[in-house]
Amino acid sequence: MKHVIVTRFSVPRPQDPVNANCHGERQWLEERLELFRTYFVPSVERLDVPAILLCSSQSASFIEEQIADFKWAEVVVQDDWYGGWSGDGDLCVTRMDSDDAIHEDWFSVVEAAPAFAEVCCTREFLRYDVSTGKLCAYSRRQPSPLAAFRGGGNPFAHDHVELERRYRVHHIAGPYLVQIFHGGNVSSRRPPWYCRRLPLERLEEFGIR
Repeated sequence: MKHVIVTRFSVPRPQDPVNANCHGERQWLEERLELFRTYFVPSVERLDVPAILLCSSQSASFIEEQIADFKWAEVVVQDDWYGGWSGDGDLCVTRMDSDDAIHEDWFSVVEAAPAFAEVCCTREFLRYDVSTGKLCAYSRRQPSPLAAFRGGGNPFAHDHVELERRYRVHHIAGPYLVQIFHGGNVSSRRPPWYCRRLPLERLEEFGIR
């Protein structure tokens, strides 16, 4: 099975008018790039799969210059939140955020999932709070933002909360995503769900040292 990772790096957020123009602002992009290099890059680079960074037409050329040394990463222009990027039919497309990290075993557990599954995801994830240095485990009723779409499916046709209504979903047990909580990303909120504190050594499974 061939894999690719796709992330919305700097795409307009129509449902968030306060931050709708962040995708084109240099300071915001610099902050995203710092998080991208600190967490996403070391996690994904070791997995030997290509990554697609979806960027608005206002930010694409700048981001392309900044990631030129990452031969495994490619910028694709997308100005819509629910974009139309899709892979070839023989691809398995994993979507995740560009400031997060992925577990080293994600692709192998996706390949082992039942044949009926159009989308593989998990309700569990870890969250690392940069300001406090705390790592916690979370479980939620809805799928986490991490999901793998078989057959090259469009990974951002729908929000993650709608996956179970739209696809034949297989839930993989265990946390395969580290969500980085840093306060500066427009979508981060401290969730109310029960969490369990974990040792920071767990971050090594996600390429974070």
